[in-house]
Amino acid sequence: MRASEWIQAGFATILAIAAWVWPLTVRRRLTAALLAACAIVVITLGRLSEYILAPSLASILHDWLPVPLMLVPYWQTGQFFLRPNEKIQGWLMGTDRWLLHLATRTGWTFGPFARLSMEWAYLLCYPLVPVGLGTLCAAGLGREADTFWFLVLVPTYLCYAITPFVPALPPRSLGFESKDSSSTKSRLFSLWILQKGSIQAISFPSAHVASALGVSLVLLHYVPLAGAIFLAATFWIAVAAVVGGYHYAIDVVLGAVMTLVVYSAWRAHLIPSALITAPAIALDILL
Repeated sequence: MRASEWIQAGFATILAIAAWVWPLTVRRRLTAALLAACAIVVITLGRLSEYILAPSLASILHDWLPVPLMLVPYWQTGQFFLRPNEKIQGWLMGTDRWLLHLATRTGWTFGPFARLSMEWAYLLCYPLVPVGLGTLCAAGLGREADTFWFLVLVPTYLCYAITPFVPALPPRSLGFESKDSSSTKSRLFSLWILQKGSIQAISFPSAHVASALGVSLVLLHYVPLAGAIFLAATFWIAVAAVVGGYHYAIDVVLGAVMTLVVYSAWRAHLIPSALITAPAIALDILL
């Protein structure tokens, strides 16, 4: 099995087991277990495809299989959210109020186009990972897919692992968001997606920022021009997450830190070579 498959199957299994230790209803525990079972079945079918498909097609399937499975741990994490912790939530809101007050004092505001571009940027959270993988493959670097997934999945799933211990509603659910946000069609579409597919709580740290930054750093290493574009988009996604009330500022920052820690460990050859191949070339901007 590839490293990405071990990560996804292992993490889903750990969350399923944790659900039976956590004080949850039987229904929530069974949901977490069923999601884990679905992930394991899909991964197993992917492995069996090697006996049916040509080697090249089977390899491509393995490259892309993590895409549909990436949200399984997110939905599992949602089973752990029962109610917000008022103390934690108050601390998060207090931090955002302080930052918003600081930004107001400096006269930092966003115009209509900037607000609209933020909503577009936030919508990029969803296709950014597969587009990033597609960019890597288009550059003839499909062989680095496992490295790509390791540096995207590990920080993202670490964010999910912390989330149950920081139960809080997103700022938008509490009516706390920047006045710069507006009810454009793009924002309404984002809110509709979140209403249908989110766990109605924040992921702490921000998994959106963690995964987006992971994609950006991988591309920055292998395809610098594309990486720079993705990095700019990631920055705007992070700003949009705070301004639009999708995330608190502190969990956006910690999401980025989570990815930087994993990426730095890869750069420093601290990750066993049995998992992924460590890079031989360092990024000048991070030296």
